[in-house]
Amino acid sequence: MYFLRKVGIVVKSISNMNLVMGCVHAPFHNKVVWNAILQLVVDLGKHLQGIYLIGDIMDLNSLSFHERGKYPLEGLTIQKEYKMIKIFDELDSVLGKNVQKKFVYGNHEARYLRHQEIPDNDKIIIESPEERFYLRERGYEVKTRWKDDYYTLGNHLEVFHGELLGVNPAKRQLDKLKRSCMFAHSHRAGTHFDGNMAAYNIGCLADFNAPAFNYSSRLIKRNWMTGFALVTIDDKGFYYAQPITAYNNIFYYNGKKYGK
Repeated sequence: MYFLRKVGIVVKSISNMNLVMGCVHAPFHNKVVWNAILQLVVDLGKHLQGIYLIGDIMDLNSLSFHERGKYPLEGLTIQKEYKMIKIFDELDSVLGKNVQKKFVYGNHEARYLRHQEIPDNDKIIIESPEERFYLRERGYEVKTRWKDDYYTLGNHLEVFHGELLGVNPAKRQLDKLKRSCMFAHSHRAGTHFDGNMAAYNIGCLADFNAPAFNYSSRLIKRNWMTGFALVTIDDKGFYYAQPITAYNNIFYYNGKKYGK
């Protein structure tokens, strides 16, 4: 630090960091990594400016049409599933009062909207996810069009849920969008650059062994990656992305080990 000051370099404290998470799939999430992220939030403290939850934060397995009669947990209703979700209370317990909060639906939250359009006699539809968990009252801005809605970090980075799958969704997304972006959806992790533009597929925070994911084969889940991202925005609006991946429920940030 002394050397940096002597040669005239000004070292500033970073206070414009943003946490981006998608595909948590609560209550079927990786609780070890989730708790490690909560500790990371505590450690970041006042340096954390915003949190962006980019879809499939809740699984809503009980409202699935795709797995009906095959994989949903027996006896699971939307009422029971809502009661199992504690992640918003847990986030509130560690987030600072001035942290900006953003929430955008993924295809799993959109299951609620589909059930509104097609009444299902087997399930009782109650309040929406954002109403049940008081997201707006907690300070979240909420967007519900999962294929179209996005937020912009700084001047150049769009963050959204995503809808592309396959081997390299990051490349395909950048080829289509022609703008730097960050997304989840595929449960894969990968980055693709094209000049100054980049696309970041940040992985997921699901518990791969939970029964809710029995629809995917062992070979498919071998390609899934546990991960999230930190994004710093400088005073000119440029972004600096740090995708973070966890192996064996462990990740490192700033020289510190998180998880176990």
